[in-house]
Amino acid sequence: MVGPEVVKRLHRKAAADRWDVPPARFAVALYASISHAFPEGTTPAAAERYLSSLQLEDLALATARAGLPFNMDTWDGYPSARARLLGSAQETGSNLVVLSGDSHNSWAFDLDNGGKVAGVEFAGTSVTSPGSESNFPGDPDGVARAFAAGSGELKWAETSRRGYFTVELTPERATGEFLFMDTVRQPSLALSGRHRMSVAHGTNRFAT
Repeated sequence: MVGPEVVKRLHRKAAADRWDVPPARFAVALYASISHAFPEGTTPAAAERYLSSLQLEDLALATARAGLPFNMDTWDGYPSARARLLGSAQETGSNLVVLSGDSHNSWAFDLDNGGKVAGVEFAGTSVTSPGSESNFPGDPDGVARAFAAGSGELKWAETSRRGYFTVELTPERATGEFLFMDTVRQPSLALSGRHRMSVAHGTNRFAT
């Protein structure tokens, strides 16, 4: 995902900067294995349909049974690269705030490395493309709880609504605000809700 030289460049100024805010195409946090991603009440037919649509049914079930990540093409599948990235931030005393996307859902993670705090991550949803709600029908809160049960880093998730997020940095705090559109089927700026997460400087943990 990223080589040692890139990691050095990313964090070279981190010790002097108030905030270290690298972008990432995929979420750096560890997602749940697919065994946790099916919330209570998901029918076997629905689970089979989802896995078959990815043409990864056998692989997904095998990795779940082994306790391995489902998607090996993201940071989950590159633990050494992930450890380099987060370890570098820890070594420099960085206040790390990763901004990522490409998951079609909204997430907020506390990032750990080696059992120690490393930073936080805001992961944004898609503006119009469907997300987990198209794969896991049912109560979105139940889906979010199922993901959280399989990922110790996940602190909040919204798995059913489209939108975007903004980030405000002040000397004392980094605050992300997730904004959800009322509809994506016609032009509209109306919102159906919003959610804020913040981290105080020097903590590398979301406030509870």
